[in-house]
Amino acid sequence: MSLTKFSLKRPVTTLLVVLALAVFGISSLLGLRLELMPDMDMPVMMVMTIYPGADPESVEELVSSEIEGKVGALSGVDSVTTYSQENSSMVLLQYDYSVDTNDAYLDLRAALDSVERSLPDDCQSPIVMKMDINSMPSMMYSLSTTDGSDVLSLANDEIVPELKAVSSVASVEVSGGRENYIQVKLDEEAMNQYGLTMSSIAQFIATTDFTVPIGSLEQGTQSISAISTADVTTVEDLRQIPLFTATGSLIHLSDVADVQWSQKDPDSISRYNGEETLTVSVTKNQSASTLGVVRDVRKTMERLQKEHPGLVATASYDASDMILLAVKSVGSTLLMGVILSMLVLFIFFGDGKASLIVGSAMPISLLVTVIVMAMAGFSLNIITLGALVIAIGMMVDSSSVVLESCFRAKDKKPGFREAAEIGTRGVAGSIVASTITTVVVYLPLCIQTGLTGQIFGQLGYTIIIAMLASLISALTLVPLFFCIFKPQEKKELKLNGFLDKVKEKYDRLERKLLHKKKLSVLVAVVLLVAAFGLVSLMKTELMPTMDEGTISVAAAFRSGTKAEEVDKKMQELEAMVAAHEDVDSYTLTSSKGSGTISVNLKEDRKMSSQEVADEWLEETRDMTGVQLDITVSSQMSTMMLTSSGGSVTLASTNLDDLKEAVSALQEKAWNIPGVLNVSSDAGEGATQIRVVIDPLDAMAHGMTPVQAAGGLYSMISGTEAMTITSNGEEYSVMLEYPEGTYTKASSLLDASIGGVPLSEMATLQYTDSQQTVMKQDGKYTTTITASCVSEDTDAVDAALDKLVADTKLPDSVEQTKDTMDEMMTETFVAIGKAIAAAVFLVFLVMAMQFESPKYSLMVMLSIPFSLIGSFGLLFLSGQSLTMVSMMGIMMLVGIVVNNGILYVDGVHALMNEEGLGLEDALIESGKTRLRPILITTLTTVISMIPMSLGLGTGTEMMQSMGIIIIGGLTASTILILLLMPVFYLMAYGNKKEKGPKKPRKWRLRKHGTAETEVNA
Repeated sequence: MSLTKFSLKRPVTTLLVVLALAVFGISSLLGLRLELMPDMDMPVMMVMTIYPGADPESVEELVSSEIEGKVGALSGVDSVTTYSQENSSMVLLQYDYSVDTNDAYLDLRAALDSVERSLPDDCQSPIVMKMDINSMPSMMYSLSTTDGSDVLSLANDEIVPELKAVSSVASVEVSGGRENYIQVKLDEEAMNQYGLTMSSIAQFIATTDFTVPIGSLEQGTQSISAISTADVTTVEDLRQIPLFTATGSLIHLSDVADVQWSQKDPDSISRYNGEETLTVSVTKNQSASTLGVVRDVRKTMERLQKEHPGLVATASYDASDMILLAVKSVGSTLLMGVILSMLVLFIFFGDGKASLIVGSAMPISLLVTVIVMAMAGFSLNIITLGALVIAIGMMVDSSSVVLESCFRAKDKKPGFREAAEIGTRGVAGSIVASTITTVVVYLPLCIQTGLTGQIFGQLGYTIIIAMLASLISALTLVPLFFCIFKPQEKKELKLNGFLDKVKEKYDRLERKLLHKKKLSVLVAVVLLVAAFGLVSLMKTELMPTMDEGTISVAAAFRSGTKAEEVDKKMQELEAMVAAHEDVDSYTLTSSKGSGTISVNLKEDRKMSSQEVADEWLEETRDMTGVQLDITVSSQMSTMMLTSSGGSVTLASTNLDDLKEAVSALQEKAWNIPGVLNVSSDAGEGATQIRVVIDPLDAMAHGMTPVQAAGGLYSMISGTEAMTITSNGEEYSVMLEYPEGTYTKASSLLDASIGGVPLSEMATLQYTDSQQTVMKQDGKYTTTITASCVSEDTDAVDAALDKLVADTKLPDSVEQTKDTMDEMMTETFVAIGKAIAAAVFLVFLVMAMQFESPKYSLMVMLSIPFSLIGSFGLLFLSGQSLTMVSMMGIMMLVGIVVNNGILYVDGVHALMNEEGLGLEDALIESGKTRLRPILITTLTTVISMIPMSLGLGTGTEMMQSMGIIIIGGLTASTILILLLMPVFYLMAYGNKKEKGPKKPRKWRLRKHGTAETEVNA
């Protein structure tokens, strides 16, 4: 028994099944995780290694190169990029997407264990971290106190442990704040008088606080363990610590030092809306729901605030806000698409019941899709929601074709049930074929690997599920509801009169075109060539930027610039940000050598995020002493590492040659029109002092070069002698010389180490050092960025490329693609292959349907000619060509051929069943198929309009896809009606009175039993 017969014979059973699907669908919908993007497993590992006191060149030579040489040969590694900075090395490994990252981690860990033996002795063990797009903070809090309590201690001792205890939290980071400690400020003159050194004083202090077991003592019949202790718990205890002078006299620490509470120079300074605060960043587990994490973290913070009345905790960033806003916007777009599709059907049929029949089938299809999504572990995000928006228009196609056929059958005066059965049976083969051609397009997308598969794999699966669900709904629910609601098509609609006039004009126009075949084809080809010409004028980028209302202001300073000095410059930027009327809130962080301001704009802002960023770029163009990068930030742009302007990447095997080339190009890049700032990812260069210790001279004074260097480090940076516990908190006791004693190069050689002047065993050398040394696959690389407003980016990019070509560079230096360019090329190639596979699969399906490859190829001509509308509308809308718009082209492959199938099917029927000649059949098919073609086209196009407008937050990511589909489907519909007859006549011009071979029969089976047989 066929599905249609079953639904008509067992209506109660069918409706109960629908009810069950609705219940389970709603339950699944409520249980789906809400996320901004699909879960993405990026095959990237990062190796971090700390090498204290080392300059970038030393880090690169002694650490990064050693690690790179060992891990670069591991199985599955595509590329290795190293970043060597002062005190630290970062090695980034990009693996092939087919690699199991868990196995890769074990192999990497084993390789690092073996290379660790060749690293410098004072280098810390390498740490391996797996890169994860979901590792960005889900929530950030700005903390302060009103009762004067130490907010940093409160955060580290209570808040961080409580937040880490939340099951869905992966990590918690603290930035900002000043750490209290006890400063022992040494008096060098008094130390020399008593014959004491920093190291000897540190030893005396360390021996005054101890716990030592001394054995067991007997007390009666018991044996009791005994310990000896000495405690130092207050500043006064420290002041009274006894010291022995060189002559054996006893003095106290207070005789040679000033002991007092102090605050360490901050590693970072944090402010929220101008108020100095502490920032706590919370990151979720990959499998956890962002909304769930935010909810749990909020509950924890509310509880902590009740327990600590003086604590002020303000949520400065909440990822769930953007997710809810984006999902709401795309959900509204989906609802609007459903309503508009039903409105189109009402206009064509003139009966509200007809619209209701199709409209009621759509929600059931959507809920079935949601059930399968939940079973597959998908989340509800802008990609899966976008897939449902795309599917809406195509869902309507099958249902509207069935409904139209039922009305045609009803015109022959049978009952509603008989008309429903006959009408559905008459088009079952066609809608099955058209659904298959649509579904096969998405199969290559489902098996894609790489970034394309990570982002759009769920889109392909979702659309396939939705299309299959809509096919079943069209074959079961539409005929059943046709019998239940008994709609009446209004024949006297003004639209029908308008269509009749269109058909008359179409008849006259098409007959002229059929007699001017070469001219018609020539015009179409010229339009196609022009459309491809427009592509060269469009901006290309990997992914469109979503306007999440956030902007990042990143500032880079000379290497080694203190956080306090950085903050002075950041205050100028802070004033600019705070004064802007569209700014809602901002968080500022100043650290050593760099600073950032994360800005949240108001929802009802007057300017877009990009316009605000461009305005700030213009305002800061004359700011000196800092490299600025002001960009619109979003989850996707963070992953793509976007920057504000054009860029060019240089590579060389010689670091000095690369420095020379970068310096020359940076100077010339300032002259490019539109450039506001020029910087490189190597950072601002800095002069470095090298203290070269002579081993023989050091040994002559009774110390090794390493001991001498250690003593020098203690003199400049201080040394920790011990820690004390006060009021339940641990504090460091630091021995330091008064500020400025040994911080100037001119006085460094006068420093005494172990009673020996440094000048007797060392010399000073001045060298130039860059902030970061980068290597990719064995070559040193640097990317030069010329910041500009967004509309000038393409022009600046082209100017930079020309600048490199016109500049005489050292022989070893070459221009190379940066990571983003390589990613874009790989992604576009992958999508191109997927499109080719989709075209081939569609060809196979249609060739099997028509039993003629020639007819299949003819229908497929609608695919390239649809690009006339796609590229034309994309160009007119000012959108970029991105991987999203490329996905729209892929979808067109399965959509545009459906109208061609309807047209060719009509020609076959008129020639084989009614005996019309070829030319008459071609024109008559266009007239008779005009209405169903318009219905299917308009329902898809109009349902895409909300997406193509990109009005809501999150919808702008899918905007170009909607534009591509609207433009392509509109153009293909016009060209199919006008040009398909021309192609048909050119292919079969010598068979005017004889139709092609009758197309094969399509059998619809249910549980293996043949039930119906209809012409395709």
